Formats: sequence, structure tokens, C-alpha cells
Amino acid sequence: MTSQVAQVAGYNLNKTTSLTLSVQDAITHATNSGTALENMLELLEPKQIVNNEIVNDSYQECLQLKDYLSEQLWSDTEADGVVEVQNALDIVTRAIVSYEMMKDAAEGDWELVDVCIPSL
Repeated sequence: MTSQVAQVAGYNLNKTTSLTLSVQDAITHATNSGTALENMLELLEPKQIVNNEIVNDSYQECLQLKDYLSEQLWSDTEADGVVEVQNALDIVTRAIVSYEMMKDAAEGDWELVDVCIPSL
């Protein structure tokens, strides 16, 4: 969905996403995609994600959904709507960061250490 608003809260939007989803569909899709990406990452070693097309496609999808939901967060005025969008953003952002950390580990940029991170 291309944003029809060039300026939100006094800030110019530099880019908009081309998704054609309603906000509620984007929330559902982001939650499902982010969770699926995290689940796939748990099953793979860092070296395997570089060549895994499904994981890479899921990562790209999560990036688009994150951009779209970030845009929508500015336009939602109801407290419940903001909370729903922010929760979906948290899930998709966590999946994106996990993917990027594993990709960096596979490329030798840093060493992956097994730690437990409490859920948000």
C-alpha cells in the first residue's frame, strides 16, 4: 500500500512500502512471518542460512512488513491499535535481528554464543 501521506507528525516520509494489506492483515502476517523465521533459524546452523532461499525470502518479507508497520504506527490513533502494531513490530524486528546475527556469524564477522534471551 503506497502511503497517501507525504508528511506525518511534521516529518516527511522518505520512502513508503508498496504492500497492499490492511493494517490488521499486516499485523497478522508480520506475527506469522516473524515467528516462522525465528522457528526456521532455530533449526539451522549459521552457515546454512546464506543459501536457504526460504529463509532469505522470509527475511525480505519481514523487512517489508517492518517498514509498512512502522509507517502505520504513525497513523494509528487508538491505544489498542498502537499496541497491536507495536507488538507485531517487536516480533518481526526480533526475527530480523536474529537472522542478521546468524548471517554475520556465518560470514565470520563474530562468534555466535548460545544464550537464553528472555521473551519480550
